[in-house]
Amino acid sequence: MMDKLEKFIHQNRQQFDSEVPDLSIWSNIQEKLDEKPAPRVRWIRRLRVAAAVLALLFAGGAMGVYWSSSQNNVTALADVSPEYAEMQQYYDQQIQSKLAQLASYNQADAVVSDIDELDEIYRELQEELKNTPAGNREQVVQAMIENYKAKIDILEQVLQKLQLLDSTSPKSAGNEVSI
Repeated sequence: MMDKLEKFIHQNRQQFDSEVPDLSIWSNIQEKLDEKPAPRVRWIRRLRVAAAVLALLFAGGAMGVYWSSSQNNVTALADVSPEYAEMQQYYDQQIQSKLAQLASYNQADAVVSDIDELDEIYRELQEELKNTPAGNREQVVQAMIENYKAKIDILEQVLQKLQLLDSTSPKSAGNEVSI
């Protein structure tokens, strides 16, 4: 049955094509073909990009906080290098030894204010060392070493004066001169 229909259409094709569409129909079709479709906003893609940017910013911030906190934990000479650790230990021992000697003269109070002032300066230097970049720490370290030396010098001067007074003062059985 299909073959008969096809045969009929082929034989009578001219009669089927007798109607020609109007030119306005073709112009409307052409206009619609020329129109560009409105761009679709792809929100999902934009959201993914925004999420990726936020993740990168968060990761960068976290790394910055980690690096800055790990690099700024330096607060003592021992944290800078092993050589400075030995130096700090030596100076601390010297200061403790000199303070013990002063205590035997009952004169430790004579230098407490000077030592306290130098200790305050040392704490300020520790804060400065904490905030100084690794490449620029040498000046702060030298100032800390000079602070130790100043403490020892003060203690040695006081001890020398006490020893001098002790050796020149006449000692009787119960009469000792103190400063």
